[in-house]
Amino acid sequence: MIDVFSIQYFTPLLIAFFVILLIREYVSYRKILTLKYITTPLVTFSIILACLLAMTVQGIHNFSFMIMLGLLLSLIADTLLMIEEVNLFLQGLVYFTFAHLAYVAAFSTGYVFYTWNIMLALVILAAALLYYRAIWKARGTHYIPALVYMIILGSMLFFAVTSLNNGINRRGLFLTVGAIFFVLSDIVLGYNTFIRPIPHSTVLTWSLYAPAQMFIAISCYY
Repeated sequence: MIDVFSIQYFTPLLIAFFVILLIREYVSYRKILTLKYITTPLVTFSIILACLLAMTVQGIHNFSFMIMLGLLLSLIADTLLMIEEVNLFLQGLVYFTFAHLAYVAAFSTGYVFYTWNIMLALVILAAALLYYRAIWKARGTHYIPALVYMIILGSMLFFAVTSLNNGINRRGLFLTVGAIFFVLSDIVLGYNTFIRPIPHSTVLTWSLYAPAQMFIAISCYY
């Protein structure tokens, strides 16, 4: 099993990721939009480089290819959603939807059904319906796109967790943690968009979202 920290360039790349993320969080908090617009896509780009490094070391496989596709689509979504002068939420949501479809394709590779998966699916479905009900009551907009996105997001979480069906392994753990962080970041984003504004919500969202994407990218090494 590969030790990612023994791979040339991985550690400097990981350090660069955290440095850029911290700068991005600071300038976002301070409302320095020019620097925010520079550093936001750079965070995701550094994650893409981590995935690309894995493909260089291990070759291109279906799993890593779909993860790369998801990250590239996420980069477009991040670029759209970071803009504060205009509301491009729906456009960003579309790209994130396709990104999650790519992740579902990757995470479900080799899926084998286990009985406990039924309980997991029911828990995810119940949580999604409760959250969607809160959005509906808040009289927000984009109900149908949000519902479709939540279904696909729930599927992504389901296949991430069920990657542990055949036992606890590093890839499964990275996918599970990454998916949970991703869902939490989307909960914050959705709450801020549909229910009630959260001060400096972008800082909180990215403190969850960026590590989520990095966890998913690192899963390509195992």
